Amino acid sequence: MVGASLASTARRWSRPRRLLALLLALLLVFGLSIAGGNALDVSIARANLAPASGLIAVLALIARQGWRIPITTAGVTAVAIGNLVTGLPVDYVLQTGLLRILEILLFCAIVERSGRLPRLDSAAHSVRLVIGATIASAFFAVGVTAVRLLAGVELAEAFANDAFVANLVSFVVATPLAFARVRQGATASRTEVTAQWLLMAAALIVTFTLSVNISLSFLPLPLFAWAALRLSAIGVTLQLLLVTLGTTIATILGWGPFAANADGVRDAIVVLQGGLFIFLSSTLVLWSKRVEGELEIERALAKDRVLRRAVEQAQTAFLLVEPIGDAYIVVQANDHGLRALGMDPDNAFFSASSEINIALPEDHPLIEGLSIVAGGEPRWRGELVLEAFAGRADAEVAIERAAGDKSGVMSVELTDVTEKRREDRRLRALVERERALSAQYQELSRQKDDFVASISHELRTPLASIVGYAETLDETELDPMQRRFVDTIVRNAGRLQERVEELLSAAKRAADSVDDPHPLALDRIIGEVADDLRAVAASRRVDIVVESSATALPEVIGTEDSVTRVLTNIMSNAV
Repeated sequence: MVGASLASTARRWSRPRRLLALLLALLLVFGLSIAGGNALDVSIARANLAPASGLIAVLALIARQGWRIPITTAGVTAVAIGNLVTGLPVDYVLQTGLLRILEILLFCAIVERSGRLPRLDSAAHSVRLVIGATIASAFFAVGVTAVRLLAGVELAEAFANDAFVANLVSFVVATPLAFARVRQGATASRTEVTAQWLLMAAALIVTFTLSVNISLSFLPLPLFAWAALRLSAIGVTLQLLLVTLGTTIATILGWGPFAANADGVRDAIVVLQGGLFIFLSSTLVLWSKRVEGELEIERALAKDRVLRRAVEQAQTAFLLVEPIGDAYIVVQANDHGLRALGMDPDNAFFSASSEINIALPEDHPLIEGLSIVAGGEPRWRGELVLEAFAGRADAEVAIERAAGDKSGVMSVELTDVTEKRREDRRLRALVERERALSAQYQELSRQKDDFVASISHELRTPLASIVGYAETLDETELDPMQRRFVDTIVRNAGRLQERVEELLSAAKRAADSVDDPHPLALDRIIGEVADDLRAVAASRRVDIVVESSATALPEVIGTEDSVTRVLTNIMSNAV
């Protein structure tokens, strides 16, 4: 599974964590701006490097809409402070700071696609990155050239080719590293990855320590191609970063062919960065093109597998029929199509070639529909009775011809619906039986409630008389034994009266719960109806799946019987 990129991971961080990361990044930008050299004084020994520009561009691309300009401004401010520390004039810092803000915003506008993070999974995306870096760096270089001229630098020395290639390399290294996903495009084993890294290190050591021959600078090129064709996104971008750092440090120290064949460190770094840009951009585009091709192949294979599995497992017969003269020739058919024609698909004749070329008899039931479509109609649908589906069977038929097809070849789709018709009749009978049982249940429930209510009412009258006379006796003069008898009658009559009232209350609650609409949760009723119909659905090779989102359905107002009946009708019709 492909992992997330550093940029997408950062977007999911909490706000305090993002603010802390931004603060650390701005401190890093400040340090890089100090180490990157002086872009105004072209005579100094230090080379013009611009790693801070790439890092600011990454921060700007990760930022949500509305935060890009403030974050870009904050990053360029950190660069400006670093430039002031190195002794650059304030007016120069302000001028180049404005240029850098515009450069980064221009780069982001070219690279970004509708607010989505940049990706490297297609050649178009990588080319967009290279083009964006080139245009933005050229804009910045033109501006720096103008600033240098205004500062009194001679035209030959003011030309900012150093700023151009420095920003190019910075954009092409930092941006892919931030947006590369961890395991995307990984095809090499650990052994192969280790061998590639060791050979790359050996090639760079040979080029920058043991030789001053400029032609040996191309020695790592095949290894860049190897990385592009086999390594993962993060592996490629990390290697490009380390190669850039290593070769730049070696050249600044005076090692390698670029330092030996240049007039100064600045010229050496400019030539090195120009070569690095070509290597880096070519590697990224080649890697992206390889991954894009692999994804296209994977998608095509997945579609082919799905299509093959669907055709093999389908209960539908497919035929391709071509009219030749007065005859209709079946040129191709799947296994079910052969069975529909009364033929054995396991016969060696059909396995020898995909072309079967069998003429349909003149009295075949398909001839009528084929003649209609061959006569100019785009399609024909109907039902036929065929003798080929392991006996007499009903079949749904769909015959179509592709629009503009000059060959006249027609596609025929035959679906055996005999079992479907039988199951439909069975399902209808089941639904009618359920409806009858439901009606019978409701009637019995009503009769039960009526009986309880009637009995309760019938008991209340005699109970009232008993209680009344007992209370009258209780108020008369009685001997102790008579008093005990009357107390027993009053007490038990009261109990019986309470029981009758409870019966009446229960009958009323039952009637209210059955007859009166009230809020009902759908997920429970859906599950019960689905369980009731699964046996019928299984015989039709239909799966009934209750999604977990059913629990989020709102309650409905109704009676349980009516809602159950509605859902049973809907599901049974669907099955």
